[in-house]
Amino acid sequence: MRLFQMLKKQFNSILDLVLNATWLLSAEVIAKVSRIFTIIVLAAQLSPISYGTAMLALAFHDVFGLILRAGVGSQIINCKAENLSAYAKNGIIIQWGVCLTIATLQFFSADYLASLYDNPPVAVLLQLMAFIYLLYPWVSIKIFLLQRENKMRWFSIRNGVCIIIENVTIAIAALLGADILSVALGKIAFSLFWLLLFSFSPVKSFGSAFDLVTIKIMLKTSGKLFNTEFIRGIRAHADTFIAGKLLTPEVFGFYTFAKNAGVGLSQSISQVYINALYPYLCKLQREGELVALQDKILIVSVLMSLMFVVQALVVPFYVPLIFDSKWFTTIPLISILCLAALPNFIIDTICCTQRVKEQYHRETLSRFICLVITLLTLFLIKPTEPMGFALVILSSSLLGLFAIYISNVISNFYQNFIQISSRRKHHEN
Repeated sequence: MRLFQMLKKQFNSILDLVLNATWLLSAEVIAKVSRIFTIIVLAAQLSPISYGTAMLALAFHDVFGLILRAGVGSQIINCKAENLSAYAKNGIIIQWGVCLTIATLQFFSADYLASLYDNPPVAVLLQLMAFIYLLYPWVSIKIFLLQRENKMRWFSIRNGVCIIIENVTIAIAALLGADILSVALGKIAFSLFWLLLFSFSPVKSFGSAFDLVTIKIMLKTSGKLFNTEFIRGIRAHADTFIAGKLLTPEVFGFYTFAKNAGVGLSQSISQVYINALYPYLCKLQREGELVALQDKILIVSVLMSLMFVVQALVVPFYVPLIFDSKWFTTIPLISILCLAALPNFIIDTICCTQRVKEQYHRETLSRFICLVITLLTLFLIKPTEPMGFALVILSSSLLGLFAIYISNVISNFYQNFIQISSRRKHHEN
């Protein structure tokens, strides 16, 4: 009877994750339709060179944006109930500091980054998009509290609406001749509606406070998270930054289209799942059930990752149907990049679990291993064409996953060895 109750509890717990992910995925499916529509419009309206310029600017913007994940969100979602009030009140101060820093860095580094690629329009896009970071702090704490309380239905619907508005804005702007400026206008529209829709979130308002002790504790953790997120961002876009230097502007445009049509769509699903997984794992950790369900969660994640294999198989069918003929040569690239998303998805799941357990050094090590392998593979092979870059990303992702598995095995073996040695010494004494 006790075994039955335990299995029932575990099943209900896994069901919570599935329901959270289902709400987020349902909203994402609707948003994805608008995203595909946007990709089609951009592919039709922008030349390969303009497309490459827009994607390069978005890659830099994404790296800056990942620093937001090193703010206080993870700590508010994962903290103990007795610390929630202090973390929420002081977190808003840190969040404003982080957002002001990102906006300043992106705005003033834009000209330098554009000069690296001899592409001035990149600077214009980055400077326009820098201002949106000033909108996020107004509602960020409310969003973290929504995720902490696993109110994914409320969150997913509004998040999906914001994504649809962003994509529709980009498409309309592109059709009206805004060219590469359309992507910046879409980001601005997203941020404005994000602020509007989440201002009335059904969560408790904690206000603000300035407690130096609490802020120091939170900043110490944020520093560790910053290292992880920065490494993650660099690795995710390393091929884009290097390809932008090595390939001609037109060929680079074809590569970024393949990455956007393949990895871009895959990553949106991956991010939705991780967004559902993290607060769910935090809840299990607070209740002391994470270790018991860890293997089952990994199995669910592996099953979810098979979607990328399906996407890779259907690429030859959907690309000719919805995109202009000038992009048909990218079909093999898109399929390979979809397959590369599978090991990356498992890596994200492992790192998410490490963060929930507050194993920040292990998470940073896992991300660093993947970054080193990616950079070494790129520099050793030195690809000179898009297919070469795609194969490097696939192979380095598989090697990264294998390396993380080996490092975890060694780490667990070492910890068990230390525990056994300590027990022996205790018995001898």
